[in-house]
Amino acid sequence: MKKKKIALYSALALVSYLVFVAVQTPADRLYGLIKDKLPDVKIYQLDGTIWQGRTALVTIGPRAERLESLKWELQPAALLLGRAQAEINFKYDNRNVTATVGRSVGGYFLKDLNASLVAATVEKFAPQLAIGLKGLFKIELDALSVSDGQLSHVEGKLTWRDAGVDLNNTSFGDFEAILNTVDGTINGVIRDIDGPMKVNGTLILQPTGEYVFAGTIELRDDNRNDLRQGLRFIGTPNPKGIYTIKYQGQLPMSRLAAISG
Repeated sequence: MKKKKIALYSALALVSYLVFVAVQTPADRLYGLIKDKLPDVKIYQLDGTIWQGRTALVTIGPRAERLESLKWELQPAALLLGRAQAEINFKYDNRNVTATVGRSVGGYFLKDLNASLVAATVEKFAPQLAIGLKGLFKIELDALSVSDGQLSHVEGKLTWRDAGVDLNNTSFGDFEAILNTVDGTINGVIRDIDGPMKVNGTLILQPTGEYVFAGTIELRDDNRNDLRQGLRFIGTPNPKGIYTIKYQGQLPMSRLAAISG
C-alpha cells in the first residue's frame, strides 16, 4: 500500500512539474509554432508566458477585428476538472471587455463576460438587421458554450440603452433581454425598462443560428408623435395602437464553426 501511495504522489508531482514547465513557456515561442495554423489571427508585441502575458494588438478574421491591450492569466486549477481556462481582458471598439474563456472536452466556453458595444458595432455581426441602430448594448453573460460549431448553452442578460434607429433622433428608451437555455434551445424574454414604449417579446434561437423574434410594441403616451413616426418602419398598428413585430432569420455561425471545428 505504501509503495502505491509513493507511486501516486510521484505521478502527481511529475504531472504538476510538467504543467508548471509548460505554462512557463514564453508566449511568443508558442505563437511562433502555431501561427501558420491561425491564418486569420495576427498577434503584435507579444510578451509574457502561457501562464500570464499580454499583447498590444490581436486582429481576428477577414475584417481584422481589433482586440487591443489584451491580457490573460491562466487558471491551472481548472486542469484538475478537465478544463483549460484563462481570465482575459482587452479593449474592443475602445471599450473594456472582461471574461473567462476556455476549452473542455465538450467544446469551447465563455463565462462572466462583461462588455459594452455601440449599436453600430453590433450591426456588423448581424447585417440582416442593418436598419441604423443607435444606442449602447451592455452584455452580461454568465455562460456561453460552443460545441461543433453551434451554440449549445447561453445564460445571461443583454441591455440596450438609449435605443433608437436612424429614421429619427428620438430615443425609444431602454430594453433588456434575459437569456436562458432549455433542452438545447436558447430562449429570451425581452421587455422595456420603464421607457416611453411598452415592449414585450420573445426570442427563440436554435443552436444552428436560426432565430425567431416576436413581440408587441405600444406607446405609453398617445401624444408622442415623434415615437409614432419612428415606428413607421415596423408597420401599421391595430385599432388599439399595438404594433406586432416578427423577425426571423439565420445568424452567421461560420465563425463559430471555424473556432470549434
